[in-house]
Amino acid sequence: MSTTDGAAGGGVDMEAVTQRVRDLSEQVVAQAKKNGLTFLEGYERVLKNMLDLEEQAAKGTGQDWATTLAATHANFVRETSEVFLGAVKDQLKS
Repeated sequence: MSTTDGAAGGGVDMEAVTQRVRDLSEQVVAQAKKNGLTFLEGYERVLKNMLDLEEQAAKGTGQDWATTLAATHANFVRETSEVFLGAVKDQLKS
């Protein structure tokens, strides 16, 4: 059963309109999830490169304390971001 508007010259099939809106909404959500995953993957690559650079720069100083500090910081950021970004990815994939 379709609902129509009693306007002159015919009516509007509200079920068809509703279905088109649903379809469009699903497409928007799917594209947003895809874009979100792409952004997260890019962010992970940038973060990894920055942390690797931080560690290499600290090693280049020849100071053990700087190397240890940079490695500790990099590992902390890797582990926390892995948990956080992993949770966000799981939400975007569902």
